[in-house]
Amino acid sequence: MTDPDNTSAPTDRHGLEVLPLAQCLALLRSRPLGRVAYLEAGQPTVVPVNHLVDGNGIVIRSLSGGKLDAAIVGQPVAFQLDDHDPARGTGWSVLIRGRAELVDDHDKIVRFASELDSWAIDDPSTGTWIRIVGDEISGRRLARQE
Repeated sequence: MTDPDNTSAPTDRHGLEVLPLAQCLALLRSRPLGRVAYLEAGQPTVVPVNHLVDGNGIVIRSLSGGKLDAAIVGQPVAFQLDDHDPARGTGWSVLIRGRAELVDDHDKIVRFASELDSWAIDDPSTGTWIRIVGDEISGRRLARQE
């Protein structure tokens, strides 16, 4: 829903500002740590991951043979990143829903390794590279009304 005079940003049914795709991607680039949600043995699981934005998707690295890459490759997943200012009562959230695929292109892996600052994996030559292909990207912003 939008104002009839088109002077304000679109909002959802809860009154949250709906963010355009370009702003969602910029916000995803603004923080190094997000969360991946997936099903593990039929149960929802959410883990923090360092990430890179690649087109309309996210690239992460998992330990080779780890339960993350075994659980999510080829499966539906979600990636979420948010921030908030509790003193001002404001915040934003970006959600990507899609599927996970292995990255096996050597040139891409070299590029990703040079760009991703992984907090959990020290050796850039190790790990499994996974790309979350975004089928749906959405973002919302909460701004306290004065």
